[in-house]
Parts: sequence; structure tokens; C-alpha cells
Amino acid sequence: MAKKSSFPDPLSQDIHRPLDLDKCSRGWETQEEHCYWIPKADIIGEVPKDLYGTLFRNGPGVNEVYGTRLKHPIDGDGMVCAVTFQDGQVHFQSKFVKSKHRHEEKRKKKFLYHGQMGTKPSTSAIGSLINALTRAVIHFRNPSNTNSFYWGGKVLTSFETHLPYCLDPYTLETLGPDNLNGNLHFGSFAAHFRIDSEKQRLVCLSLRPGFSHVKPSLAIYEFDRSWQLFQKQIHHIDGLNYGHDFVLLPDYYIFHMTPFVKGSWWITQKILLGWSSPGELMQYYPELPSRFVIIPRKSNHGDTGVMFVDTDPCHIFHFGTAQQTGSKIEFCAVCLDTKFDMTFDSKVWLSNASVSPGLAYKFTIDLAASRCTRTQVDRASVEFPSTHPYRNGMQGTRFNYFMACDRPGFNLPFRDIVKLNAENGQRQVWYSHGCLGEPVFVPRLGYDSWREGDEDDGYVIVQVYIPEKHVTEFCVLNAKDVGKGPLARIQLKHHVPYGFHGTFTPEVFTNGPKITSKL
Repeated sequence: MAKKSSFPDPLSQDIHRPLDLDKCSRGWETQEEHCYWIPKADIIGEVPKDLYGTLFRNGPGVNEVYGTRLKHPIDGDGMVCAVTFQDGQVHFQSKFVKSKHRHEEKRKKKFLYHGQMGTKPSTSAIGSLINALTRAVIHFRNPSNTNSFYWGGKVLTSFETHLPYCLDPYTLETLGPDNLNGNLHFGSFAAHFRIDSEKQRLVCLSLRPGFSHVKPSLAIYEFDRSWQLFQKQIHHIDGLNYGHDFVLLPDYYIFHMTPFVKGSWWITQKILLGWSSPGELMQYYPELPSRFVIIPRKSNHGDTGVMFVDTDPCHIFHFGTAQQTGSKIEFCAVCLDTKFDMTFDSKVWLSNASVSPGLAYKFTIDLAASRCTRTQVDRASVEFPSTHPYRNGMQGTRFNYFMACDRPGFNLPFRDIVKLNAENGQRQVWYSHGCLGEPVFVPRLGYDSWREGDEDDGYVIVQVYIPEKHVTEFCVLNAKDVGKGPLARIQLKHHVPYGFHGTFTPEVFTNGPKITSKL
């Protein structure tokens, strides 16, 4: 593990000092594509020599399209960044996902497709009336901006209501939409996935909401590293209208049935006619259940083996560490309370975190008794938990790395990293000098780390926006001692728009011959 560098600690500043939210909101501004090596002079500290591989990170790269200001960042076209680490050097590259709608809008120099969060093309009053009378169904954009990951020789970008796009890992050029050899029956691919390292499988899902008499449809896939489909399950479960993330265990998949997404004929008509959007309709519906859906991985009996366990009303976007012991299941999750909605809070965050902050909870499910209990395990306002990517559901996993605001009196913006031990509640905090994105845990031993080394033997890479300078840094921290601050601060001369999700792969890609991984 590299030694900590000696440079001034930016956190000697008063942690009670608020940031200017107007300046923070500039972190969503449109950015151009880039490709260059970071000069050594722009790296404060030292990049560990054993940090080897590529961070792929996705998020909206625009906040305006041909004069149309986006109502919410989720409607913005995806821009994938590749941050490559090799022998202490760092390369940065970013490119937009060249989706079908982006190509058409570029050709016509006009915003054409509706956004899931309410951004609409400019239409005259007469045009809107004609659309309503003719019941013309609107077409939503696929920004493919939510996640990006490398598996089986290609990079995929996702936006959960549409097909993923395939990118060249060397150039980030968009190769086109990908239905994974015809397996994505519902024309969608959820933002999150899990890796079963012992079985060498990628586990992912598609979900199509239900409405009226039509039940929701959930497909769960397990692919090997050659993208051969090893296993598939399809379920039709009343009330399971949303699936962003899930828990993977040796014997089960676990989903949260949220009471914040309602499937009905009238809601569907409002969305399809453009009178409202899925994001604007995301709110607490007291008549809906909040429960966990537990699906056996070896089930061959359709929906008959599915179990349901109720929990307190909440919405869960993201899960953390998880493990099972016999009929007992434990996992962490970020919970949003009944006041949650998708308001673009202070033009800084994706939901109303100043009113309904995400809080870390530990859930314990007793399958034998069909009972669930939950306990709040941290005080901070948190989101985007990161865990060891190759130890999903394994016994003893306990470390969660949260994007957080751990400053008294504030829920926004997210400025800190909290490392939480879910087993005993111990925590470490790095109070940063800017606004953070998702922290990504990088195991030092690469793919083999699922069975070798300590769970926290590695690094945490985090994107940090400096609002006073309108520039971005990528900071590298020692995962064993997050509180000591960065080993290296990789300073860009421009900003990178706040992102959503990213993943690290212990492989390096160049425009020439592929460099073989050292791990």
C-alpha cells in the first residue's frame, strides 16, 4: 500500500462552513469530450503503483439541449468517463453515448424526445391539443446515463427503461444498442448488477412495470464471461413496479417493492400522453405495501417459490453489504422516508434530500418467521453506497463506503465519505474540500480479491467537484484508513459533470494493442 502523501489537509477548514449552493449547482453544466494524459505536475501526492486498471463512470453530460433547459439531470445524455491508472500515471477520456435520439436531435438541432423526469419538447398549444385528441403516444429518450461497466470484452451503459448501449472499451465509441444476444425480452436493462465471483457470473435484470390488469414483468439473468446465458428467471409479481438495485446472495435475489411507484391505467395514460412523467409521479402512495421480495436462485417453479416480508414504508434505491446464515438474512440499504420525491433539490441533488435525507439502515430478515426488523446504523445523510465488487453476499462482508453529508445541520451537498462497518457500527469519515460523487471501492488484488486479502485491502476513488474553481479532481484514498484523506489528488483543468454510477475493472485499455492486466 502506498504511503500517504504530505500535502496540506483541505479539511483543516471549518466543517460547519456551508458551500454556496448556486456555485455547487454548476457541477451539472454541460461539458465537452476530452482525451489526454494527466501531467505529473497536476497530481498532488502520489498515485499508488499497484493501482492498476480503469474506472468507468457514467452520468449526464448536458443540462441543456439546443436551447431546451433540462428539468432534471436524469434527462441528460450520458457521458462516460474512463480514468485509467497505470504505473503511477493517469489518463482521462470522456465521450457521449451516441444514442439514437442524440443522433436525431443533433441532425435536426432540436430537442425531440421527452425525458422521464418531465423535460418536454416545445410544442404549440394546438399541437398539444392534437396529440391529446389523437391519443398520440409520446416517445421517451434513452440517455443511457445511469451506469457503465466492463464485462466479457465490452463496456455497457444503462438506463433502466431502455436497452443498454455497447461501447468500445479502448475508444469509448458507441457501437450501438445491445439486447445481449436477444435475451432482453422486455427491452430494458436495470442500472445495477452484481457479480458472483465464485461462479464467475454477472447477475442483472430487466423490469417492465404493470398497469391495470397487466402484471409487472421481472427477468433475472446470469451470464458467464463469454456472455453466454447460464440462467434466466421470469416472474410476474403484483406491485413490483420498480427495480433499480437488488441484493445477491448464494441462495436468493432480494428486491424491494416500493410504495412510491404505482401502476394503474390512469397513471399509464397520463405518462403515455405526455401529461406527466414517471419521475413526477414518484411519491408515497399509502395504500401500497412496502415489502421485500425474496426469490430463490434455484427456483424452477415460476412465482410459487417467491417469499414476501413486509417492512416499514420507505423507498430504497441502493443496497450495501449483505450476507445470509441459514434462514437469517442481513443487509444494508439507504432508506428514504415517506416525504421523499424526485424534486431537483437546490439544483444540486436528484431528490429532495434536504427534506427526506437518505439514511443507512441494517435489515434482518428471519425467513422461518417471515419477519423483518431494521435499525438505523449511521447518522449522516447518505447515498450511493459502494462495497467490495467481488464479495456480493459472501459471509463476513461488512464495509460500506457512502457518499455522505456528515456535517451538523446539513443534508446537502454531499461532501464527505463515510466508511461504515455494518457489523459493529464503527465508522471513518473523510471531510472533503468539495462536492463528491459516488465513491468506488477498488480491491488491490483485482479479480482474485474475492478469496484473497482483507475485505478493505484496496483504494477508494471518488470524483470531487471544486465549486469555487469550477474544476474536478479524482481523489484516491486508502480504503483501510479513509479518514486520513487522499493519497493522491488528480487535478483536471476543467469540470466533469456530477455522475451517477461507475465501476472499476483491473484492466487497462489503450488505442493501440491491449495491455495485459498485471493482476
